[in-house]
Amino acid sequence: MADAIVDKVTARLVDGRLRGMLRVRPTGVESGFSKRRSLRKEWISSEHVRVIVPGVADERD
Repeated sequence: MADAIVDKVTARLVDGRLRGMLRVRPTGVESGFSKRRSLRKEWISSEHVRVIVPGVADERD
């Protein structure tokens, strides 16, 4: 798992289904055994994303 910043959001037709796609830029904060070689931007499916918004947990109290 890695932290990243969302750069661009779009949708693409994949196998007849519309899928959300995100272009993300890794921040370098990783939880894993091997370190990322590059911090280049990559396109990923939104199915593989967990969104964390700073300060949201404080508003629920």
